[in-house]
Amino acid sequence: MATSNQTQRVLALLKKFNDGQKVSIEKLQQEDMWYGKSERTIGRDLKVIKEHFPDSFELVRGETSYYKALTNKSFENFMKPEILSLMVQTFNMASRSDMFERFDLDDSDKKIISKKVKELEGIYEFKSKPFENAKADNEIFKILESRIKARKCIILEYPHLGKMAKTEVRPYKILFINENFYLACEVEHEEYQFSLYRISKIKTIEDLPKTYNKNLEIEYFIKDIQTPFPIYKQSYKENLVTIKLAVDSAKAFFFKSKNYLKSQKTLETKEDGTLIVEYKVTQEYEVEELIKKWLPYVKVIEPLSLKNKIENELKEYLK
Repeated sequence: MATSNQTQRVLALLKKFNDGQKVSIEKLQQEDMWYGKSERTIGRDLKVIKEHFPDSFELVRGETSYYKALTNKSFENFMKPEILSLMVQTFNMASRSDMFERFDLDDSDKKIISKKVKELEGIYEFKSKPFENAKADNEIFKILESRIKARKCIILEYPHLGKMAKTEVRPYKILFINENFYLACEVEHEEYQFSLYRISKIKTIEDLPKTYNKNLEIEYFIKDIQTPFPIYKQSYKENLVTIKLAVDSAKAFFFKSKNYLKSQKTLETKEDGTLIVEYKVTQEYEVEELIKKWLPYVKVIEPLSLKNKIENELKEYLK
């Protein structure tokens, strides 16, 4: 049983953790309550808290190690609007699919989360692109997760040119882009070495006895993916296409305040407020949707091939 003095010390430690303070044994030994106390004695004080509240604080290792708790104040700093938006959309996505079945949550936990999300939605209104109507196949996700972890080669049955086709692939990662899940794979094909497969369209998965070693460049390529339409080539960074756009001053604010693709870079702001922005993509098609969305406020400066394509499509549309 804790002594009266130890009880006081433990309560003082709890207050420090609750206030979000960093607690180091060296600094405690300089305070009156722990002055002259050994590291072992202070360790016993901390152990009392851990025995009753196992997840109350953690050791943060570094040049000067210290203990710290994740307090309500820490959560408040973390709960920025963009993070709230991500949390709510993730919760909604899980609710509309079978993904909740893969969370270690009982019904009471789900109800608590649901209540908190509804409270947020009473303050915020989150708009997003439509989800796929079909529920995600929980079993397919489980299979893909295990095969990625084990680096197992598999055969996917997937629609191609209006027919179901089987392709041997090396699964690397599950990506979530534009509110759809994709499987990023290395493929041995005469025309391409990498492909994204929308998971909702995968019909079957067959195991193969062989494993594979990951291509490091493809791993970097996956991290750099900006849209569902990337094209991989060896030494891909040397083969990126540079797209330059002129954004009318009336809409320049939106491009200044948000990067529509990860590679977006502002090159110049002209005297009349026109913004010149640049993108690095694997093919022109990756920026076509963005350009069409902002017409007539966005014009293609280069490449000329993309400029002509957009102009020709507009002429065809206006016939």
